[in-house]
Amino acid sequence: MLAVYLVVALTMTAMEADTQQCRAFEITVEDVDGTAGARSFVTSAELARELDSLPAKATGMALANINTQSIRKHLLSLDKIEDAEVLRLTDGTVRIKATPIIPVARVFEPGRSYYINRAGKQVSADARYHKDVPIIEGSFNYPDSTFTPASLLPLLGYIASDSVWNSFISMIKVKSPTDIILVPVIREHVINIGSPNNFDDKFARLRKFYTEVLPQQGWEKYDTLSLKWRGQLVASKRRRGPQKVNVVNYDDDEAVDMGTMLAGEGVAPGQTMPGVKAHSEKPIPARVRPVSSSDGNSTKPSPTAVAQKKQTQKSE
Repeated sequence: MLAVYLVVALTMTAMEADTQQCRAFEITVEDVDGTAGARSFVTSAELARELDSLPAKATGMALANINTQSIRKHLLSLDKIEDAEVLRLTDGTVRIKATPIIPVARVFEPGRSYYINRAGKQVSADARYHKDVPIIEGSFNYPDSTFTPASLLPLLGYIASDSVWNSFISMIKVKSPTDIILVPVIREHVINIGSPNNFDDKFARLRKFYTEVLPQQGWEKYDTLSLKWRGQLVASKRRRGPQKVNVVNYDDDEAVDMGTMLAGEGVAPGQTMPGVKAHSEKPIPARVRPVSSSDGNSTKPSPTAVAQKKQTQKSE
């Protein structure tokens, strides 16, 4: 009798649910901390537009015609949605509760920037929403490689789990899949951990170096700490060459070529301003040049030539 009752009750409930009409269609967006209505990557209005005309015409429809599984699948396909729940309540309400993406890192690649969640899902960075998360910088377009930003999630998780490293590492730079660079908040050096693996061993060596070596050598002595090789930490000394200062030399003894000094237009030799009588109307005497002999050797003017020139000037 109990079995018969259950079969009849379930059948009648299913038939009633198929004929029951939708009385309300609700969409809520929860933030990471679970508070509804908080500003995030997506809003209720945006989700309503993603569902086309369904939210507007759902009221009055038979609940059997509203496919909750199909709605959830569509919402999860959106890059801004972390999780979604679609329920049909006994009072005829269809309720959608969506959780926006929970970013764990922001990636800067050449020409674009985006957030990723713990599953590696990407969403373009939105100016209206900012999340303080670790920064990854680099290019991931490596041929014949499956290396992606999601490959660094174990490293990010390891750093976040340690309060010291979490406050010490400011960002991650990717040069190649085997050259992962950690940039500390103390900008005197960088840390090359090689491939993102063997974190316990690598960070133990790094911690030992910080506690035993740097206090003796100083923070400015090394520019790169490499943990790529097993059981080793290779520190590269900082190379600082002498700074080159451009010096302008002024030669006060430089001779001035008077032959290149020409008077301006309308200015006579010795005159300072146009229209003002010059102190001397006489031209500047030319420098006497040596006369070249026929054999190519320069000679001084003869006394006879000088005497004849003076006599001519007196007669004039």
